[in-house]
Amino acid sequence: MKNFSSPLFDANNLSTTNPPSPYGTHEYNIMMVVFFSVVMALGFIGNSAVFCTLLQRQRQSACATNSLLMNISVADLLVAVIVIPLSLVSIFYDWPLGQFLCRTLAPFQDVIACVSVVSHTVIAMERYRAIVEPFKRRLSTRGTKQAIVIIWLLCCIAIGLPMALVLRVSIEGGAHRCKAHWSSDLSRQIFEVYLVLVFMLLPLAIQTYAYIYIVKTVDREIIASAESGSDQERLLKAAMSKARVVKMLILLVAAFYLLSLPRVLTMLWVEFGSSSFQDDVTLEYAVMITISIYCVQHVINPFIIFASSAELRGSCWLLCYRVAHGCLT
Repeated sequence: MKNFSSPLFDANNLSTTNPPSPYGTHEYNIMMVVFFSVVMALGFIGNSAVFCTLLQRQRQSACATNSLLMNISVADLLVAVIVIPLSLVSIFYDWPLGQFLCRTLAPFQDVIACVSVVSHTVIAMERYRAIVEPFKRRLSTRGTKQAIVIIWLLCCIAIGLPMALVLRVSIEGGAHRCKAHWSSDLSRQIFEVYLVLVFMLLPLAIQTYAYIYIVKTVDREIIASAESGSDQERLLKAAMSKARVVKMLILLVAAFYLLSLPRVLTMLWVEFGSSSFQDDVTLEYAVMITISIYCVQHVINPFIIFASSAELRGSCWLLCYRVAHGCLT
């Protein structure tokens, strides 16, 4: 059975069947080079813009949500500068970095996905505390930094370490490949179910619960502010500002799960689906498509953030102007 737990590093070596395969053909290689190059460029530019814009705002007024969004943008930026370039190299060449980096870099894609989902969960919990339970203590600047460190350590230990133990460079068809070698099918299946339950379904349940109550609370605030007296305009403006932020955060979470779900379902179908379908070339095309969809999650956040916030767009354009003006002068 094929392992799909590190999709970008294995994207050019997924064929397990005898029928004609899309993998390794000239057309496939060209398509993957174009696709990965676009993802790399958009990921680098977009996530750099988000990080720099939020960093500028953090210097003016520290905010836990902005710090956690910056953490997600850094994770996506690392995909653009480390994971995808190695994927491009591996399309045409053997694994170039040896045994040690196979075990440390190959799990990086899944560690970053973990960082994103846990960061989104912490954001949902922080917004819940700030809006639904405003009198409870919120995350301080120091507490947010500690939370970010804990998120990275948790993901490296919970996902990176188990993958590092089974990854190794092996020779297949005369080429060196960095692949997972599980002791049994059962151990691999247990790990993949663990990933889905702990890092997909549990965070989704927490985020859904938090945002349902957040939306209800914000709606009540908007109604109450519309019916208030002299402070109506000020209260309504504050409530609408909260609503815009919540809408942006919900869109970010929705995009993450919608783009991750096809890959997760394909992975589970490969492990637990019909054995006859697993030998069909259709499955290989499905894996290729769902991996491509999964990669888009690393470039979509900047579009959502800037499309949802005129204030952040303005801050970004102002920052770009200052950088360009500084370079020209």
